[in-house]
Amino acid sequence: MDLQLRMLFVYFILNAVGHVISIPATSDGTFPPSVTTNSVPDNTGVPLLTDTVTTNLPVERNITTSAATNVFENIQTFLQNSQVSNLIQKQIGDFIRSNNVSFPISILTPENLQKVLQLLGSSSSNLQVLSQYAEQLTNIPNELQNFTDGLEQGISPQCYGHLQTIVSGLMARKQWAMKMIDATAKLSSGLMDGNLFWPGSYDECLSVNAAGKFDGRYCTATIPFAPVLGDLIPMAQAVNLNMGVCMPDSCTAQEINTVLNTTLGLLPLGENKLQTSATACSERAEYDDLAIGGFTVCGVFGVLMLLSTLFDVLYNHHQRKSTKTVPHENGTSPESKYQVNGDVAEKPKATTQPGIMAKLAMTFSVYTNGKKLLSTKGGGALGAINGIRFLSISWVVLGHSFSFGLNSMQNPTFVSEFVSNWTSMAMVNGLLSVDSFFTLSGLLVAYLFMKEMKREKGRINWFMFYFHRFWRLTPVYMLVLFLDMSLFRYLGDGPSWAKDGIEPFCKENWWTNLLYINNIYKGRQMCFGWAWYLANDMQFYVVSPLLLVPLFFFKKIGLFVNFLALLGIFIATWIVSNHYELNVVVMSTDATNMMADMDTYLYDYYMVPWCRMGPYIVGIVTGYILYRTKGQYKIRRGINLLIWLAVAVAACLVVYGINGPANGHSWSNGVNALYNAVHRSVWGMCVCWVIFACVTGNGGVVNDFLSWKLFVPLGRLSYCIYLTHILVLQYYLLTLRLPIYATTLRFIFIFLGTLMLSILVSIVASLAFEAPMMALEKVIFRRGKK
Repeated sequence: MDLQLRMLFVYFILNAVGHVISIPATSDGTFPPSVTTNSVPDNTGVPLLTDTVTTNLPVERNITTSAATNVFENIQTFLQNSQVSNLIQKQIGDFIRSNNVSFPISILTPENLQKVLQLLGSSSSNLQVLSQYAEQLTNIPNELQNFTDGLEQGISPQCYGHLQTIVSGLMARKQWAMKMIDATAKLSSGLMDGNLFWPGSYDECLSVNAAGKFDGRYCTATIPFAPVLGDLIPMAQAVNLNMGVCMPDSCTAQEINTVLNTTLGLLPLGENKLQTSATACSERAEYDDLAIGGFTVCGVFGVLMLLSTLFDVLYNHHQRKSTKTVPHENGTSPESKYQVNGDVAEKPKATTQPGIMAKLAMTFSVYTNGKKLLSTKGGGALGAINGIRFLSISWVVLGHSFSFGLNSMQNPTFVSEFVSNWTSMAMVNGLLSVDSFFTLSGLLVAYLFMKEMKREKGRINWFMFYFHRFWRLTPVYMLVLFLDMSLFRYLGDGPSWAKDGIEPFCKENWWTNLLYINNIYKGRQMCFGWAWYLANDMQFYVVSPLLLVPLFFFKKIGLFVNFLALLGIFIATWIVSNHYELNVVVMSTDATNMMADMDTYLYDYYMVPWCRMGPYIVGIVTGYILYRTKGQYKIRRGINLLIWLAVAVAACLVVYGINGPANGHSWSNGVNALYNAVHRSVWGMCVCWVIFACVTGNGGVVNDFLSWKLFVPLGRLSYCIYLTHILVLQYYLLTLRLPIYATTLRFIFIFLGTLMLSILVSIVASLAFEAPMMALEKVIFRRGKK
């Protein structure tokens, strides 16, 4: 409506000017007395038309260039005539009065109109443009009528009536109406930097109540900008404008889409027209059966934790109480018979261990599980692994904080500025953090497998081999996935909030996660997207006996089999990268290339097991070497320093060597394929050397740091941190009211906040889901063992 008023305002000015151009002036600067007006001022002092206005002015539409020289002088002289000024104001006042519009007519002074004409200039070309616009604007009444008719036919009578109520509220200066306009997005600065998210004010819109008639409803309209902006904005062909609007809650999303498209059609953009591709409105999510199931699961586990903790505390209190000295009637105690001449001859036996039922009752105890979880004991010979675990999961959180934050920036050009600095390569190449976990997984599997095979003299319970792995990963994984799918969408709100949750494919594809095939089957419709790592890790574990058994029985044959497997991974990865012509980076100063192959890079290379098993095989070989050496292998000091130096150089080349491609200096397709094929395994070798050196006593201060006791509980939490940190990060980003202005310092705060909150959430997840399931397995499957 504001746009219509502005257009009508311009129409009346130019229409009056169109009449003025053809009026001859007299020698004294006055005009013929044929212009008459009968007006009665209202109580505001603004002359309004109440009687008939008659004029005998000749109408002449043709403007000749010969008369162009004195036209503007005549117009300026004409505007100094008070009668003409009253005529213009009367025409505008008549329109405003007849349409019940309140408008500041005082701005239409002759001086202001003269300033407008001075800006236009007095050249003939400007006069021609003025004439063309005057002719175009004569069609505005018809266009406005078509606009009104289109709206009335395209939306419901209730929605249309409430839109009229908003206009009336604006004219009456109602606060709720002004809040609706204020809450709607406006043209924002930073457009050339890629700021295409204009959210307006979400909370202000929802606080609107139009005198009991309707409430405010916040909607986000997605408008493709490519037809208008073209190449002016980076990635304009792929990025849309997201604009927040505040509308009556009586209008549906489809009706609001119609209103927006009809309004956008009025913009004078020539052949290029802006149209919304989608309109999404905020809604209060109703609790469905899935949500009820999520609350039920939380309630059940909460009750189990409460009852189990109470039983644990009472049971241990009773056990402690039973061991205290109880005096007899004669003043002696039961312990006196174990004393001879004041010396202890024999102490009573310790209290018996709790039975199977008592152990089952305490599996959910927060007290017992919390003591185990937060204990700093348990580093052992492989204590450095705890430090590597926590540092690696911190690297994962850092990478996700940056990559997910890209969607919430108001200055996307920050990416190019950030990547152009060579120190940012640790972030750009942060995908290597996952390869650290693949390496650790392979190393631990091989080391523990070899020890188990030796203890059992070459035999192993294959059912327990696979069941333990499945039980170790799956219960907490499935429970976190279920709560994410059922309850996450009810936890927050905001202009960017996903009202259907962040897992659109889980209702249909959750079973692929349970079977650990989500990375190769329906990968582009993956549920719990970051769980592609778990699928790969389980697949590697399933086939690991093919590499482990030959190593145990036949060292040389086993090493040869592992070498062939690693070579096969190199070849398969090189073929995939060469075929799809993949780049070596997913972040680059060249935004076009970065976006072009992202989909192929992720789903055809990054997430598939035949391109990711290299570090796992390297870990298996290293675990076997640790088993064979029994963690004792001394290296001469000079050689040790040379190896550390070589490993550090190799690691830096892997991480920082992509600085050229990241800054637009592309490598050839063959070099890209070679790097993609080997760099992950080389990184795994570097990690394996650090572990080997620390275990065998060649780590020095590195081992002292990585074996720090604080890393022991943090290392235990790494799995739950991995499962929950995306939920913590997404909750923060999706509840933002305004996009963030990206800076390096801002992302440091986001990373540290996400990491700390993820640790707290992971403690809850571990105590509720992970630790109880591990305790249940221990009780059920090891109850016959001492």
